[in-house]
Order: sequence, then structure tokens, then C-alpha cells
Amino acid sequence: MNRFFRNLLAVTTGVVAVSTLAAVPAQAQAISGGSCGAGYYQQDAYPLGDSNGATGAGVMFLYYNKSTGKNCAILRRDANFRVTEGMSITLEDSSGQAAGDGQRAYTQYAGPVYLYAPGRCVKLSGEVTGYWMGNNSTYLEKRHTENTGWVHCG
Repeated sequence: MNRFFRNLLAVTTGVVAVSTLAAVPAQAQAISGGSCGAGYYQQDAYPLGDSNGATGAGVMFLYYNKSTGKNCAILRRDANFRVTEGMSITLEDSSGQAAGDGQRAYTQYAGPVYLYAPGRCVKLSGEVTGYWMGNNSTYLEKRHTENTGWVHCG
């Protein structure tokens, strides 16, 4: 799948994820890790995938706080995806520093993880294992991953 369609899927999936959170009561939003906190702005969204491209299992979100120089990453699952083995997300910078949330017991989201990396490239890695819920339960359990490579340099 070319980069244009992957980015289009990322934006569409991000809008669906945000729309889904808007329907959740305020207390549940706070628990869901809906943001990295004051001063953080979304930089990008990356859908999880498999060998065939984006799968819609979940989306990694990258945020940045210009005043603190910190990046923040969150992985959210798709509303129709059932997580069976947990979720994890890692944020790394080009100097080799990393922060991760690999508890693997999560079923809704992983993160937020924070990393101070002004002027450096960052890389996000995320993983979720599970299957899609629906009327037809013929979906197989599958591991969905994404590694962005170095992005948002400088």
C-alpha cells in the first residue's frame, strides 16, 4: 500500500478514534489516556499493520510539547478490535534513548510514554494482538505491529 493511502487511512482511523472517545463519558475519557496533557499537540497518526499494510487494529499517535521539548506517544485500539494479549508502545530518539509502555495487560490503549528529544528524530513502535468483533466471528487472532522509522526530525 503506498504512503498516500496509508496516511489517508491513518487520518480516517484517527478521526474515528476521536469520534468514538467523544461519545464516552468524561471520566472514562480521563482514564483512556485521551491526551498527553496541557501543551501537547498531535504531530501524526500511524495505523498498525501487518505484511499486507494497515489493518485498522489500532493507531499510534505522536504528540509534541514545544515548550518542554518532550514527545509523547499513545497507542489506541480500534473500537471493533478485541485485544487478547495486550498492547505495547515504544518511543525512541535518534540518540538511542527510549521510553516504553510494554505492560501488555492493556486492552484499550498503551501509553502515554514521554521522551525529551528536541532537535532529534523519533521512532514509534507499537503492537497489539487480537481479532475484530462482529456478527461473523471467523476472524483469526493476529499480531498487528508498526514501526515508523525515523520521523519528525528536528
